[in-house]
Amino acid sequence: MFNLITQEHRMIRDAVRKLFNGLQAKDTERRQLNKVRIDGATVGRALGELGLFDTGADDIAMTSAQVQASVAIESGAAALPFPVLEALTTHALAMKHCTTTVSAGATRTLSSANFSQPDFPMLQDGRLNGVARLVPFVHLADQVVLKAWRGGEIELVEVRLNDPNLTREARATVEPDYPVEDLRFNGVVATPLAEGAQVNGADDFLQQRTALLAAAEIAGACRSMVAMTREYLLLRTQFGQVLAANQSLKHALADNHVRVEAMMAAIDYAAAAMDADDRDAEAAIFAAKHFAGRAGKAIADSTLQMHGAIGYTMEFPLHLLMRRVHRLTTSYGSNRTQADRLFDIFQRGCVND
Repeated sequence: MFNLITQEHRMIRDAVRKLFNGLQAKDTERRQLNKVRIDGATVGRALGELGLFDTGADDIAMTSAQVQASVAIESGAAALPFPVLEALTTHALAMKHCTTTVSAGATRTLSSANFSQPDFPMLQDGRLNGVARLVPFVHLADQVVLKAWRGGEIELVEVRLNDPNLTREARATVEPDYPVEDLRFNGVVATPLAEGAQVNGADDFLQQRTALLAAAEIAGACRSMVAMTREYLLLRTQFGQVLAANQSLKHALADNHVRVEAMMAAIDYAAAAMDADDRDAEAAIFAAKHFAGRAGKAIADSTLQMHGAIGYTMEFPLHLLMRRVHRLTTSYGSNRTQADRLFDIFQRGCVND
């Protein structure tokens, strides 16, 4: 058995929430006054100052699934323009599963595409050729982590994004404040992070941690949407009374609140199971991502409907949260992908039993 939430985790959650609330206030001010968003580098520096990307021996605790899930929840709630999920995952990967020296202060990113194996770039004599698709925030990151073929084997490598043999192509995305690009490698120097038997463990870690943090960001965004809708229904009046007096709206909002609480519970359990290396961790993580994807879309659609016409305007911030939910639902394992993974896990369990 393992602890779901400890006092230390609550303290970290409070600190992270305070940080993101302050950043969100600055972002809101910039959007209202200057019609622009907060600089992503400002968000990255603030997270770094909190110690989330430190590389000392005592900092390994900050890479735990429970700590990172807490950060991802607050990141989703604020919906700020910075690759929090990718930076957290790749930092934890480098700290826990790679033998190379971790670069202090470096920002890493990760492709959000679901590649089939033939799509991986080719690595030969330390040089990489091929394409990595849908890599977010290339302009803010220092390195990108990806898988590559080398002599029929898969390796995990790290590439510096300032390499002159690397070209970039911008891609359209449902969340324009979260830019993604395709990277084309033409003899780019690549540093191996994991090879041989290490690759399987690192690949499993990436697959599970990205799914967990994507679910956490969805849950945070949904929490904000529900809170935003509650505030709107309490302030908006119609026919001489507030909208919150309407019973059907109260029931719909209550249903969304229950969905958010269920998401949070599933994520807390999955994160604790991953930290404890529990046998149920893999299934718990993929189930949490699957549920978050399905429930997140339902919450986004419902809260938009309850806001009426103002919910469709670009000036109202609801669309920032909705876009993040829709993007994350299909990133790092769509609902269909997670269902297939769960089926494979249950099928393996039946065979083993």
